[in-house]
Amino acid sequence: MIDLYKLPVFHAVAQTRSFTRAAEQVHLTQPGISKHIKAMEEYFGVPLFDRMGRKVALTEAGEVLFETTQEVLTSITAAEQRIQDLTGLRGGKLRVGASFPIGLYILPRLLAEYRKRYPAVEVELAISTSANIEAKVLANKLDLGLVSRDVRHPKLVAVEFMKDELVAIVPPGHALSSKHRIKAEELVGESVILSAKGAGARAVVEERLRAKGIVLEKVLDFVNAEGVKHAVEAGLGISIQPRIMVQRDVAAGALRALRLADLDATIGYLHIARKDRHVSTAHQAFLALLPEADLDR
Repeated sequence: MIDLYKLPVFHAVAQTRSFTRAAEQVHLTQPGISKHIKAMEEYFGVPLFDRMGRKVALTEAGEVLFETTQEVLTSITAAEQRIQDLTGLRGGKLRVGASFPIGLYILPRLLAEYRKRYPAVEVELAISTSANIEAKVLANKLDLGLVSRDVRHPKLVAVEFMKDELVAIVPPGHALSSKHRIKAEELVGESVILSAKGAGARAVVEERLRAKGIVLEKVLDFVNAEGVKHAVEAGLGISIQPRIMVQRDVAAGALRALRLADLDATIGYLHIARKDRHVSTAHQAFLALLPEADLDR
């Protein structure tokens, strides 16, 4: 294949009909111009220019190539402009995935600010369990994910951007509702409502309870965080969820939040991406907003 950088040289000679003026236009020496044109004529096996003293004229083959180079250079210029738009956040696309707590209670505010700052960037959003978000990032279906469980996959980089607290939630009037703190052992025998398997908060809770020798026996699974809250409010059982997920319901008096006395109640929220994936300007701009996630809670 002919080197692309030779095409602007050929195009300059074809337009100016002069090696000298072409050299000035593309900032090369006249011998340099002659060298490029000779290499192209050797590549195609035909003369591209008729030399007439100091002036040159396109041969029939040169006319064919000139017509084509106009199309090629126009396409290259358009591509350069699109790339500049991407780096300047005047275009492009960002695919973001988030687990339910993050997607429902943190991401809306962040995305609103992102769209305000970068309205030309198209944002594609997926909300699911942490496990599903991790799988989609690995499969290159998402540029980045926001998850609520530890990520140890060797192909992923994970960085914590926020911490939250796990709390037990009960409906008003529940036998435990008068307490401010409960111990993990008080969950034994209770009907416990959890988000679907694969949810980050659920994985964290079950892992820490197992570490204390506690295995929940009466478990009701609900698809997402909103379903869990409604089930607790209806009196179907109690749950352990991130505080950010229930703070409005607690403030409204619909639920009571109890601190966990003898259990590590810290949960971290992380942004994840493939280690081998290029971090676009749109991606970088989104990460720059994450420190604002913990504001006005």
